[in-house]
Amino acid sequence: MLACAGAILAGCSSSPTPSGRSAGSGQEANKRSTLARAIEPGYKIGKPYRISGELYRPKEQFDLVQTGIASWYGPGFHGRLTANGERYDMHAFTAAHRTLQLPSVVRVENLDNGKVIIVRVNDRGPYIDGRVIDLSRKAAETIDMHDKGLARVRVSVLPDHSRQIAALAKKRTNVGAMDDIIERLNIDPSQTPAPQPPIRVAADRAPGSLFLQAAVFSVENYADRARTLLRGIGPVVVTPMERGDRTLYRVRMGPYADRTKANAALQRVREVGFEGAHVVARG
Repeated sequence: MLACAGAILAGCSSSPTPSGRSAGSGQEANKRSTLARAIEPGYKIGKPYRISGELYRPKEQFDLVQTGIASWYGPGFHGRLTANGERYDMHAFTAAHRTLQLPSVVRVENLDNGKVIIVRVNDRGPYIDGRVIDLSRKAAETIDMHDKGLARVRVSVLPDHSRQIAALAKKRTNVGAMDDIIERLNIDPSQTPAPQPPIRVAADRAPGSLFLQAAVFSVENYADRARTLLRGIGPVVVTPMERGDRTLYRVRMGPYADRTKANAALQRVREVGFEGAHVVARG
């Protein structure tokens, strides 16, 4: 899980090969390329895959809300095949995500300036810890993160639009037709509200057996910073755990006597930036 006030997160790439900031002028940024418009990709979820030893499990998900770091990729990838079989067009409103169904539609809010963009996810990435989405150059320019290269963002799947795009992809609809829908959504993206993350709770448990899982990090320093941010809400524990040949650091709060108290704390935890937090049973 990637979560938390962006101050504790860092760094990214759009593919297994880290790309960092892209170079090149912005003279063509507002021109729609016809590069991908003749391609007719289908709908894809994909099998589990490993990058640098980390296992990723793609799945169909219409309620995802994530907070983390966005990066962007541009000229170095322009024209290359994306994970769902179309050509990457840096002049379209598209993005890469590690596990979402392809294509899906997400709302991306730049938490540093409040600007919002709607993008169609059609590729896989990024794979650097802390980064949750890799935007096309046009999308990055639209929310004013192009020059900086990185931005703290909130990523929210738009369920109705994602189902609409998925249905078109299953019919092998031309990419240009799908991109036209995204273009219209971006006439005034602020009018597309962000969905609220679902509150997931464990089944009835014995008193004191419910916890909040705020986040899991692969860097201990990030977990320590998260603990500092959460101390004002309640007791916090960072627990190392082994996953394959890696050590991860789980950030949990509690225990809570019942679901009502756990849910009340959950709302406060999400308000400070841990939007992927959820209630779990002891274990």
